[in-house]
Amino acid sequence: MPERKETIRALSRLSLAEGEGVGTAYEYYLKLRKLRRYLGTISRPKKILIAGLPEKYGLSLDFIYLARKLGADVTVLDDRAEALDRARTAAAWLASGEGRGGISFILAKRMAEAARLFSDDVRFDLALSSEVVQRLGEDRDAYISGLQRLAKHAAVFAPNGANAAHARRSRLAGLGLEELVSFFQKPASSWTVCDHGYVDMPPFPPGISRSPEKRERAVRSRFEAFLMKGLEGYSLCEELCPYPIKSRVAHIVYVIAKNRTLNSRDSRDSRSGGGYLR
Repeated sequence: MPERKETIRALSRLSLAEGEGVGTAYEYYLKLRKLRRYLGTISRPKKILIAGLPEKYGLSLDFIYLARKLGADVTVLDDRAEALDRARTAAAWLASGEGRGGISFILAKRMAEAARLFSDDVRFDLALSSEVVQRLGEDRDAYISGLQRLAKHAAVFAPNGANAAHARRSRLAGLGLEELVSFFQKPASSWTVCDHGYVDMPPFPPGISRSPEKRERAVRSRFEAFLMKGLEGYSLCEELCPYPIKSRVAHIVYVIAKNRTLNSRDSRDSRSGGGYLR
């Protein structure tokens, strides 16, 4: 991950492009911090898959932003044409901004069968997913298994099913942390769970919304910039929050995992002179 740390104010420009506010920017800040720590332990990703777009809030521009910062090619995959169109429009200014790497968008008939869209020799260094797996119902296992065939590493974020207030306000289905982890620990799984937990505990209740005009002013306001800087300081409290409290108040559960099979295969290919990561 690049040394320069993201700020909530900078990320609020992403959420504004998606029609969201500072709550989404705060979420992005916390998720990118988790990803930054993990990316510091692996080889720099060159190919990133965004395996589905959020069901309701945002368009995962934080993941596209991350790919641009890393200079990685990013493929955005979803089973809803309208969501892909909105993401393509919102991401247009990122494509011409800072960073390198191409962006492509692919429509899938079903997320559970998305892996079939790629040939056997297509591999991604990192698969990212936020607010996707909870909407897939009985296809959740197949979805995680598909990522296993495609990606060396994966980070999956989902609404926290134990936070009743957030579920009520967002009207999103949620998952318990243990349930999300279990998808990566099936008998035939080649995933090793490297990190898991709760994230995104903002100091304001879910569901607060502002008009587009107020969101635009907030990005430019010096006072709002001061408040956002305060949010960055507050976010450090999440690390110290007792686990039982996190489980009830966090908005998001997450798993970050390593694919033993693909990492072992790429290691052998590298020793023999092959492998796309050279």
